[in-house]
Amino acid sequence: MILLERAVKYAKDVVAGKEITTKEVICQCKIFLMDYEERQYAEEFQYYFDEKELKKINNLLKLFNYATGFVAGKQVLAYLGPYQCFLITNVFAWRFKDNSKKFKHNDITLFIARKNAKTNTVALIFILLMLTEQEYSEFYSICLTKELAAEIRKAMVQLLDASPHIRKHFTVSKTLTGMIECKLTHSFYQPRTAESGKNNSVRPSAICSDEHANFQNADNFNALKGGQQNVINPLVFRTTTAYAISNSIMEEDIEYIRKVFDGVVEDERQFALLYYAEEEHLWDDTGIYQANPLRIEENYDIVRDNRKKAKLKPQEKLEYITKNMNNFLPSNSGDPYIKFDAWKKCRVESVDFEGKEVIVGVDASLTIDLTGMTIMYEENGVYYLKSHAFLPENTLEERREKIDYHKMQGLGHCTITPGDIVDYNLLKERIRGIEDKYKCKVKAIATDPYNIIATMQELAEEYDVIVLKQSYSVLSPSIKQFRDDVYKGIVKYEKNSLLDWNMSNTATVTGRTSGDILLNKVNKNKTRIDMVMATIFSYSQLFNQEKKVEYTEDYIKDFYGGFGVEKEEN
Repeated sequence: MILLERAVKYAKDVVAGKEITTKEVICQCKIFLMDYEERQYAEEFQYYFDEKELKKINNLLKLFNYATGFVAGKQVLAYLGPYQCFLITNVFAWRFKDNSKKFKHNDITLFIARKNAKTNTVALIFILLMLTEQEYSEFYSICLTKELAAEIRKAMVQLLDASPHIRKHFTVSKTLTGMIECKLTHSFYQPRTAESGKNNSVRPSAICSDEHANFQNADNFNALKGGQQNVINPLVFRTTTAYAISNSIMEEDIEYIRKVFDGVVEDERQFALLYYAEEEHLWDDTGIYQANPLRIEENYDIVRDNRKKAKLKPQEKLEYITKNMNNFLPSNSGDPYIKFDAWKKCRVESVDFEGKEVIVGVDASLTIDLTGMTIMYEENGVYYLKSHAFLPENTLEERREKIDYHKMQGLGHCTITPGDIVDYNLLKERIRGIEDKYKCKVKAIATDPYNIIATMQELAEEYDVIVLKQSYSVLSPSIKQFRDDVYKGIVKYEKNSLLDWNMSNTATVTGRTSGDILLNKVNKNKTRIDMVMATIFSYSQLFNQEKKVEYTEDYIKDFYGGFGVEKEEN
């Protein structure tokens, strides 16, 4: 089977380093090969590879012809690029063992440079879905403008017109954004624009957010997704190149995709191909090959010409970086704090606190941020820790991070407290119960007192409470040393996927003094780092005990200039 042979070859070439590509594509290919060669045969693996259904797709592709470009009039199957075969195979072949109508991959992303057949590939997939999915299915694409919304439709019409054996089974409206209907399944496709309130009353089997990176607000995209709740096989496609805009929703999606590949977030149903030039290759041919996987030399020559112009003209540079190299504008969020691969190596199944003297670190919040709490001790030069988070229940619906906090609570990683703000009574109970639960001794509590002054004053009657100012002079040495100790492998943390996610969100901000750093979020509105901050607070007292500050009312007044002062949440 041509489609399968090319898909497997592409995956093997990528993993073997024969294909110049990105780390994310390498990871996706490794997952495919592991599932295809091994895991599908395991009893506990809930998906299987349906070669019979894939063969139907393979044979249908023999009936399609290209309408434009270098391959106009030629058979689609014969001239599909390797990455296209890999994508189409993964869309159609993987299915649930207990329901063969339900695809494994229901969240599919193609992030790719311009002129790599993105639109044509999605158009082809949508026609195939209309021919093979459940009767009376609805298919939609969404884009910002009417003209852009019609691009996938235009590609579908061109494919159909060039493929008479397929065209006879479809009815095509003559209007720019009119429907395309399949006579065999009574299914239809229609492009839509992102107008407010226009996408609430539909029931899509599949939706495609075309030029997804051009969106700064996901409301209408989410409205379409909301209509899929009663669909047997709901599919979501994101297809886009990078854009020179701030706050693109695609940047958040890419962060999530990378967290899945890094093992921070578990999501077996995601499938993503991210093609872009790595920063060090923006101006060389390696970057061109990474961002442009459709191996057409004529296209590469055009990109090289664009590169020459981009080096001389600022406006050409912007276009070259975003469209040819598929890079967003540089972010000012800072450099990653700790390489996640190094952090994962410090993970252990459990930490035993019995008989130990521990430091409890607390980073408090009121609403959207988490309240982080970390218990830590040091023994024989190794730091052992366990972290937990608290958050208010009424904020769950407004949170923009893609975290299932109910699942995290079930795993014991967080506590969801009733109401609009964190219930600090539960935090106090948790701290007071540490010694009995873990058979240890709380030596001190280290905290930034913002939002939690009254709570810490109460706890100070029972424990040694240490106030930490989040400044370069106070925290920078501990932040740097903790990172070094992680890289040395002398930090051990109890397995916690919510803490992992916090760490993956953490970036550094450089101070005026050379070498000074503080911590910041990778994305202010959509990520949290409070469990990391609580960890740093704990570590700071074990690393540098002689600099502790007693928790007194006079100190607090001097620290914040009075109790009424406001401070921005982390």
